[in-house]
Amino acid sequence: APRDVIQSAAEGYQLDMWANQPYRPEVWIEKDALIGVIESVCSQWDLPHFSCRGYTSQSEMWEAGQRIQKWIDGGQTPMIFHFGDHDPSGKDMTRDITERLRMFMGGVELHRMALNMDQVRKYKPPPNPAKITDSRASVYIKEFGKSSWELDALEPKVIVGLIAGSVKKILDAETWDEDVRRMESERKLLQKTADRWSDVARMMKKKRKK
Repeated sequence: APRDVIQSAAEGYQLDMWANQPYRPEVWIEKDALIGVIESVCSQWDLPHFSCRGYTSQSEMWEAGQRIQKWIDGGQTPMIFHFGDHDPSGKDMTRDITERLRMFMGGVELHRMALNMDQVRKYKPPPNPAKITDSRASVYIKEFGKSSWELDALEPKVIVGLIAGSVKKILDAETWDEDVRRMESERKLLQKTADRWSDVARMMKKKRKK
């Protein structure tokens, strides 16, 4: 029924909260297993999030480049918050993303949010031996030694806090609050339309007869 359709629209109505912001952030995380950790905070801040599943495929990277270029063309500054293991491959993935996006669309502001050595020293996650068979191991070991650390070892609240803190630093709070009020107002209007659908339908029928 039309009332049910409008009711569903009211419940799911959502503005693009970043449309009027100077920045356009996304969260990229190395492992599918950690998507569940970040979903709630990303939903709270209307943040696109993406599991790289190791090294991101060429087609996915091209699509990301096209999406990011669209934000640039619209006058916004795209920003990637990247999360990965602190091991030879995990560190190299940050370089890989940076370089391939530079190749596809000229580059983007990328911040490696975790796991970094200052966080290893602060939170003391359990170490693992660096994967010596990894072709990138020699460069890694020269800089960091023979230990590596997994992002999974950080408590979820730490990862969530890093995302929320980074968002708050780049957010135009006044514009955000205005858009929240507008979204709530428009959602209420849809809800009123659903609640009074019989009256709306009668009014529309009268207009058609005139």
